[in-house]
Amino acid sequence: MQEKYAREHICEIGRRLYLAGLVRGSDGNFSIRLAPDEILITPAGISKGYLEPPDLVVIDKQGNVLSGNKQPSSEYRLHLVAYEVRDDVDAVVHSHPPRAMAFSIAGLEFPQRVLPEIKIFFPNGVPTAAYQQPGTAKLAKTMRAYYRDYDLVIMSHHGVVSIGDDIYSAWQLTEHLEACAQTLFYAKGLGATY
Repeated sequence: MQEKYAREHICEIGRRLYLAGLVRGSDGNFSIRLAPDEILITPAGISKGYLEPPDLVVIDKQGNVLSGNKQPSSEYRLHLVAYEVRDDVDAVVHSHPPRAMAFSIAGLEFPQRVLPEIKIFFPNGVPTAAYQQPGTAKLAKTMRAYYRDYDLVIMSHHGVVSIGDDIYSAWQLTEHLEACAQTLFYAKGLGATY
C-alpha cells in the first residue's frame, strides 16, 4: 500500500474508534505494514480521534524511527511481533473497548458460543492473555503465541488487539467484539447466565 493512503486509513480508523468510545484520551495504537522492514505506526501521547497523516511515524523491524518527528507508540513491540509471526497480517489495531475489557477485569472468560456473531467472527473463540505491563518486551512475548491462532485477543486489564490483512478488517473485529460484549452485558442484566 502506498504510504499516503496508509496514513489516511490509520487516521480514519482512529476517528472511528474514538467516536465509538473504543479509545479515549491518548489510548490505543494502530499500524500498517508498508514493506517488509517498514511499519507505519501511531505516535505516543496523541488522541487517535484527532490524528493527522503527518503525525504518524515509520519504524523498522527493530523499532528504530525511519521517518517522522514524533515518538512511536510505546506499544510498538506488540505490533512488530504480529508482523513477525504472521506473514498474512498487514495491520494491527490496539484499542480499549470498555465492555470487552470488563470481562477480564471481572476475571471472566469471554463467552465463546452465545451469539452467532461470536462464532462467525471469532471461530477459534476470544482468548484472554494474562496481564503484562504495557509497552514491554514481556507483553510482546506473551502475545506471540496468541497471534499464531487468533486474530483478536483480549489483554487482561489492558485492552484488545486485533490483526488483519488490512486495517479495516482488524478494526471491524474490534467493533464486532464490543457489540457482542454490549449485548452480553444487557443479557446479564436481564438475568442470563450464558
